[in-house]
Amino acid sequence: MRFSVLELERMFRRKNLNLEDQITANILSFIHTIHLNGHNFIDSTFESEYFGNLPMTFRKESGQVVGLITATIHGEVRKYVFTEHGFEVLDDLLRL
Repeated sequence: MRFSVLELERMFRRKNLNLEDQITANILSFIHTIHLNGHNFIDSTFESEYFGNLPMTFRKESGQVVGLITATIHGEVRKYVFTEHGFEVLDDLLRL
């Protein structure tokens, strides 16, 4: 999904987000934080963790053009790749 402030705001106005929308909102919020802090994405390192109902880790080393998100939902591990422009489900990319 491509990052958009408008999409993020739209999601937060909705009530009772389903699980997939909650995951999307968390990831877009993290990407939004990158924009707000003015980070140079490629030069930045990320070792961030979200705790709560949808625990997630965001990892990227300096010099890498994409980062890895690991989300654990009801014992199931899901992986996503992200940039400052958006994110994709890792398994979807591997099927190309």
